Amino acid sequence: MSNLTLSYLPSDLDTLNISVSGSKSISQRVLIINYLMGINTKILNLSNSFDTEILTNCLSSSKLNLNVYNSGTSLRFLISLLAFKNKEVTLIGDDYLFQRPIQLLIDSLNNLGGNITRNRDSISVLKGNLTGGDLYFKSMKTSQFVSSILLIAPYLRGGLNLHLPENNYSESYIDMTLSIMKECGINFLRKKKTIFVPYGGYTKYYNSIESDWTSVSYLFSSFLFSKLKLLTISTFDSVSVQPDSDLINFFILLGVRTSFDDNKIILKKDVEFPTPKKIKWNFKNNPDLCLTILTTCLGLGIDLEATGIETLKYKESDRIQSMKNELLKFNSKLVIRSPDELFLKVNRSVQKEKLITIDTYNDHRIALSFSILVFLGFKLKINNSDVINKSYPDFFTDLIKFGVLIQK
Repeated sequence: MSNLTLSYLPSDLDTLNISVSGSKSISQRVLIINYLMGINTKILNLSNSFDTEILTNCLSSSKLNLNVYNSGTSLRFLISLLAFKNKEVTLIGDDYLFQRPIQLLIDSLNNLGGNITRNRDSISVLKGNLTGGDLYFKSMKTSQFVSSILLIAPYLRGGLNLHLPENNYSESYIDMTLSIMKECGINFLRKKKTIFVPYGGYTKYYNSIESDWTSVSYLFSSFLFSKLKLLTISTFDSVSVQPDSDLINFFILLGVRTSFDDNKIILKKDVEFPTPKKIKWNFKNNPDLCLTILTTCLGLGIDLEATGIETLKYKESDRIQSMKNELLKFNSKLVIRSPDELFLKVNRSVQKEKLITIDTYNDHRIALSFSILVFLGFKLKINNSDVINKSYPDFFTDLIKFGVLIQK
């Protein structure tokens, strides 16, 4: 566990080029698909996140106990995969991981013939007889339940007929899963809230991954706050399956323009662009962006009305409460109007002279989102800064390229 102190020394640097590692969300899905196909080929631009390293190690392990640490995606994807493979394995990890939503996935797989038991600090996958059929989700706290089952669905005899709830958060991530499956040869049928995946298996493997749009959101803010005039970031598709690419539309409201050139995004900003006093934004399809946008609005003195945030309390920390605690250190209030709506009331005259210590709650996105405020003259101490390795291990190295000074 390391604590870092950040400060910013503006330079005469006008332009900067940065490469971002592959999408963590795509990497996790592709690893499962390639494993099911028995493909062990190298994947270009695979995420270098700790989460992806965890899943890679678990897939190549023959151990009876697999440690997924604090990786919720790895845990959920592995439960379905191991149930299908009919392997007797116990999944262990950090204590908080097993407080996050998981029971609905276990119940759903058991309804299909699985034999999975949940313990206080582990999950045991036992021998069962997983088959296809009809599966109904009346509600869910994370779309990963659906993605986890969808990924193995082409191998379930009889096919899988999946019925989604009317109100489904982060449905864009289900769309991402289906898009990747289609690219790998699955001809599913979708009608309103029903998805049918036929039995048959994948026929094409995935070998190249677009860079991570969630990670690049922190670079958008860093660019906006910095003295740079132009920032080039690779490698990205102009039409992305990642829902967080929607950040382009948000930053248009702040005067940041995005263009594409040969799989690179080029950022420019309009320095004369009028800063809005208040923004309303719905994060239902991309809740991970909410933290970046909260701290960006804080830095610009913009009040934010945010909806579609109910799933944030089920992440690596209760992110709504974590953000509320840390925003108070900047004399700004996060008002929770309902489980799905919050309001950021910004103090537009925050003192920047004193050192502000950010507690990260073992949550990578808390550390990442608050660090960008260093460009506005805040001197920050980031506690447990290693948590960024979960998704964006190169982040502080990239900040140094902007002119940020980092002390241990």
